[in-house]
Amino acid sequence: MPRPAIVDELLSGPYPCCVTTLGPKGEPYAVYVWCAAEGARVTINAAEVRWLSNLRRDPRISLAIVDTGNILRHVTIFGRARKISEDTDYKHIDSLSQIYEGRRYQYSTPDQVPRYKVVVEPKSIRTLDHDPPTEEIR
Repeated sequence: MPRPAIVDELLSGPYPCCVTTLGPKGEPYAVYVWCAAEGARVTINAAEVRWLSNLRRDPRISLAIVDTGNILRHVTIFGRARKISEDTDYKHIDSLSQIYEGRRYQYSTPDQVPRYKVVVEPKSIRTLDHDPPTEEIR
């Protein structure tokens, strides 16, 4: 079954992606990141941060991507991190930065901060795609 068009639209960015992982005691931990589609999967990027440590311990993850122009349009993806690999040349973070900022990644270099590409395999996807009302409702 093909996924709804809004999924690919929002994954094409530049829309905020809220990543939620599970902490050591099962508590949710949420942060905002850049994301993109890679075929049927979703990719995100991280330095050595808490949510990446959480994924290494427990690969369950959710992503919520919202249309900043209309929050009644959003996608929620529930899945698992299938691969975490070092982004040694910053090729992945540079591609995300092009989508979100229109330029190469500017905040660190590979010799300063190691970064990691995370590949997420969706298990289920939920969408909401409502247009705002065009007239006032009384």
